Amino acid sequence: MSDSKMRYSKQRETIYEVLKNDRSHPNVDTIYMNVRKLIPDISLGTVYRNLNLLADQKRIQRLDVGDNTIHFDATIAPHYHLVCNCGAIEDLDLDDELISPLIDMVQEKSGKSIHSAKILFYGTCQNCSKKKS
Repeated sequence: MSDSKMRYSKQRETIYEVLKNDRSHPNVDTIYMNVRKLIPDISLGTVYRNLNLLADQKRIQRLDVGDNTIHFDATIAPHYHLVCNCGAIEDLDLDDELISPLIDMVQEKSGKSIHSAKILFYGTCQNCSKKKS
């Protein structure tokens, strides 16, 4: 682990690996159900506690998309998300050349110094687009 203050925990590493292999941006209940397949006696409280520890240590990120549920993402590099009406959350690989001018304009118009932005896009995911076709 990169942070020597946090002791190694097999449970925490399993939770992290489950999240890292799930690109759907799951909530704690989904993560809990998937971790239980590997560690049947793990408690929901342990999963909550370790997800919060991992997020506090910046190994994962919490994601609030406005659905009254916190989702988790193992990708900590800056990136953007598409939230579909079906509930799916997808990563968007957007070039900084696209977003930087927007940040510059907001900074200029507001007179504020902006160092980063978290932008959520709402629309239709690939699966829903295929169903409509």
